[in-house]
Amino acid sequence: MILTDHKNLTFIADAKRLSSRQARWSMFLTHFNYIITYRPGNRNAKADALSRQFEVTEQQDRPVESIVPLERVVAATHLTLTSTLLTRIQAMQSTAPPETPSDKLFVPDAERKELLSCYHASRPAGHPGIKRTLSALTPMYWWPDIAKDVREYVQACVVCAQSKASTQCPAGLLQPLAIPDKPWSHISMDFIVDLPPSEGHTVILTIVDRFTKMVHLVPLKKLPTSKGLANIFAKEVFRLHGLPHEIVSDRGPQFISRFWQNFCSQLGIKVSFSSAYHPQSNGAAERANQSSENYIRSFSSQGQDDWYLYFLGLNLL
Repeated sequence: MILTDHKNLTFIADAKRLSSRQARWSMFLTHFNYIITYRPGNRNAKADALSRQFEVTEQQDRPVESIVPLERVVAATHLTLTSTLLTRIQAMQSTAPPETPSDKLFVPDAERKELLSCYHASRPAGHPGIKRTLSALTPMYWWPDIAKDVREYVQACVVCAQSKASTQCPAGLLQPLAIPDKPWSHISMDFIVDLPPSEGHTVILTIVDRFTKMVHLVPLKKLPTSKGLANIFAKEVFRLHGLPHEIVSDRGPQFISRFWQNFCSQLGIKVSFSSAYHPQSNGAAERANQSSENYIRSFSSQGQDDWYLYFLGLNLL
């Protein structure tokens, strides 16, 4: 039940004439089971707490006693910076550009390399990466293109290049597929085959939405033909979720057939295939298959010929 003080909303379901936008709203809302009930505003106080602007009440600042003395915290924070360098930087603040933040020290060009060395290459600093070096500098210091200079300095550090293992993925490895921007626009599919016959079923068709990871599992008596696959998709996918933009599959005979190619082409669906001998490129469907097979092995009998009895639970994974 939805309680609202907007009385006109109670008539949207019964209105005889709606604008195109209101009609789209009404069609979308039919997917939900709800009742709109009118309640006067003076009795709908709970909703007011969410719809009113939040006001911050003034609070008195109370001093907080630190467990660690302040001088030790400051000393640890600026341990890598020599007093001579800090003095030189402070003496050059008269040349700071007007865009320098008021709470930070401007670092002249002549002092930047030494400062970067203190915050990156010194023993207390420990040769951190780009992000950590930058996060240590920016609370107190500023200059134009500070992020660019930090990145170039760390990337050119010889000690880091010699001592640190590379975290880059080796060239040539598979890259993940792009994440879709809406549900059921890009789907993956695959078959689980050679299952022990259970009430006549030996195959499971796995259909995965790559955006929501929602899975449809369809039990089949045998591997379908390309025409049979088209009928299954019309019933299990198109009827419920509409037409997708792309379907990813392996290179099974049903998927590379001329009928399936023409069927998808006429519907404006792009067909993509996983790389040969590399099922990782269809990882969404392969991972769903693995979960299904683990479930069957865990709950079915030793002969696994009763797996169809647990098919409902399999769909709830």
